[in-house]
Amino acid sequence: MSIKIKKCAVLGAGVMGAQIAGHIANAGIPSLLYDINDDLAKKGVEGLTKLKPAPLFSSKNSSLITPCTYDNDIEKLNDCDLIIEAVAEKIEIKHSVYKNLLPHLKDDAILASNTSGIPLANLVEVLPDEVQSRFLISHFFNPPRYLRLLELVKGPKTSDEVYHTVTEFGETTLGKGIVHAKDTPGFIGNRLINASGPLTFHKAMEFGLTIEDVDALSGTLIGNAKSAYFRTQDVVGLDTALNVMNNMYDRVTTESEEERQKFKAPDLLVKLVEDGRLGQKSGQGWYKKEGKEILSLDFDTMEYTPTKKRMFDTIRVGKPIKDLKKRLNAITYLDDVGAKFLWEVNAPIFTYSAELIPEIADSIIEIDNAMKWGFARDIGIFDAWDAIGVEKSVNKMKEENRKVPAWVDEMLSSGRKSFYEVIDGELTYYCPIQKKVLVQKSSDKTLNLNLFKNSKTMLKRDWSASIYDIGDGVLNVEFHSIFVPAFNPIDRSMVGIVKDALDLLETGKYKGLVIGHQGKNWCAGANVNDFKMAIDSGNLHVMDAGVEEMQSVTQRIRHSKYPVVTCPFNLALGGGFEFYACSAHTVAAGELYAGLVEAIQGLIPGAGGHLRVILNLLENNDAKNFNMNIGRQAIGLVNPLTVSRSATDALKKGWLRKSDTICMNSEHLLSTAKHKVLELSENGYKPPKYREDLTLPGMTLRTMASVGLKAMKAQGKISDHDELVASKTAFVLSGGDKGGLMSKVDEQYVLDIEREAFMSLAGEEKTQQRIAHFLKTGKPLRN
Repeated sequence: MSIKIKKCAVLGAGVMGAQIAGHIANAGIPSLLYDINDDLAKKGVEGLTKLKPAPLFSSKNSSLITPCTYDNDIEKLNDCDLIIEAVAEKIEIKHSVYKNLLPHLKDDAILASNTSGIPLANLVEVLPDEVQSRFLISHFFNPPRYLRLLELVKGPKTSDEVYHTVTEFGETTLGKGIVHAKDTPGFIGNRLINASGPLTFHKAMEFGLTIEDVDALSGTLIGNAKSAYFRTQDVVGLDTALNVMNNMYDRVTTESEEERQKFKAPDLLVKLVEDGRLGQKSGQGWYKKEGKEILSLDFDTMEYTPTKKRMFDTIRVGKPIKDLKKRLNAITYLDDVGAKFLWEVNAPIFTYSAELIPEIADSIIEIDNAMKWGFARDIGIFDAWDAIGVEKSVNKMKEENRKVPAWVDEMLSSGRKSFYEVIDGELTYYCPIQKKVLVQKSSDKTLNLNLFKNSKTMLKRDWSASIYDIGDGVLNVEFHSIFVPAFNPIDRSMVGIVKDALDLLETGKYKGLVIGHQGKNWCAGANVNDFKMAIDSGNLHVMDAGVEEMQSVTQRIRHSKYPVVTCPFNLALGGGFEFYACSAHTVAAGELYAGLVEAIQGLIPGAGGHLRVILNLLENNDAKNFNMNIGRQAIGLVNPLTVSRSATDALKKGWLRKSDTICMNSEHLLSTAKHKVLELSENGYKPPKYREDLTLPGMTLRTMASVGLKAMKAQGKISDHDELVASKTAFVLSGGDKGGLMSKVDEQYVLDIEREAFMSLAGEEKTQQRIAHFLKTGKPLRN
């Protein structure tokens, strides 16, 4: 049989079940959401439009979810291809639900449980063999939209076809990172995170650290989520954290009591839950917010006191180092209390993770992916161990009489000094089961740029960008900002590398170019510090030249004889939008937060943003002329408040063209883009014609905009300077002095008046104040 998943059902309309249905709706798949009564089912659907962060790409996606009850709508299950059970974590409740639905499953329907730890062997006890062949565990992580991990657990009777179908559906349709786990307590993610939790708490006590000390040391400094340890528990809910720890403590029944004790919840956590201090949802937990002030719990008094920032040598040394692996190596062996605390937490987790192969997973890759995708970490456990030096760390562990897993010693003795290594353009890893080095299986859906960083395929490298030959006649430009790697602000290095790549294209040796990378964000705009330097030095002409160069580069991309495909994801603001929207085609991640936000700095788009908006809206509206309706839409778009909430929202608003591609799985972007370049090339790609016939509304649009702006100013919603900035955008979008229904303008004219307006604002004192304030505080100035 060939299984196609066209309709789903989710059983249990609680927060988790509803969000799973919500993310299925994000993928455009309809689903039924069940609970015991109408009120709970409807509440589950309605809650999706109110939860923060938003579970839905668009509030309209809730229309794809139908609230149902078991009593009234159970027969509707016979129309569903995948049923995901997400009811309470009690085996008797799950069994009751399974018994009720069995008569209503169609013959090829797949049944999955979203359990976070109940053994599959127990779940299937009430299922006939034929249904067991279509049963598996599909463990989503909360919130399902944002955390990529989907742990799949196959039972002894689960058919390969069913397992592969759910794997493909999860990876491609839902955009998940699939990890193949085993039927063990907590699977992979919960097993390891809940072993590290109590350990972190007890070591904090041992070293006399405060809550804010621990979070400063265990967050972004070492590649973990910003919320680190205590703040994350507050967000999750201390009661939830306690329940998971207790479940792990009850279920880990190995011969070693020492292992079981790893999961014993700290007494202080138990006390806080008993007191009703559950974290964010109750207003207090490890932290408490009073007005604008953040307070933290004093372990001794159990009272809340103002947080105090403490500067450890670990932070002082590590913070300036942008490369995470180099940072970990630099701080691990320091002699201050921060480094010692991190070592005492990390070393046991390194060895424990190694001990759990093959119990919970067959490879280090599965463990590392689970920790990265499930907990928003930049780096996996074994990758982090590599970063600090396996041999050096093992020697230190032995000096401290720590038990090192035998296979790690065997690996080092064999001459292999790291768990991972790129050899001849392939990622290799050490396999503890086979006791040898293996090559990671490649997939035509993914493309790892790290494998092209060698002398054969790296054509040029500069401080913030590089050019690679990624095969089949396709080039790639990667952004890797030396200044702010997480946000990739545009600098001269990036612009220069893109120009060099376009020069290579024009030699005729290549078929096309992909501009894309694998960082945290595509590009959050221009490097505002460059603007301030030009302003402070009185060299606005330098700023003007830079803006003109960006316009020229984006136009070269647009009119290149060879297809250029861009791959935006996450933040694509200001210049980030201008850099991708000029391409022949855009392959956008489902999570795309695009917009032109320059007004925050007292500026307008300067690198062609207005022209991109005009051309996008013309295409999306199937219009030749830029009429008043489109003009109103454009003015509303060039506004910091209209940043897209997703790629589907970006398409609706005009940040994407209807001809562009949306890819749910961000790890598929580069490969999809490469295939698109080849497709365009093979089909005889021709660049778009230069537009000399743009009809823009002229004074009519400006007058309409002016009336609206004056009304907003009278209501106190905007300042005089806000009005000035917005009027400049209206001037450009209306076609400036040449705009009007009886005249035509070309692309370059729009760029020229845009740059002129941009530079006029750059000379304004209030704009300069906004730029200075933003760089100093990271917050916008309303002046």
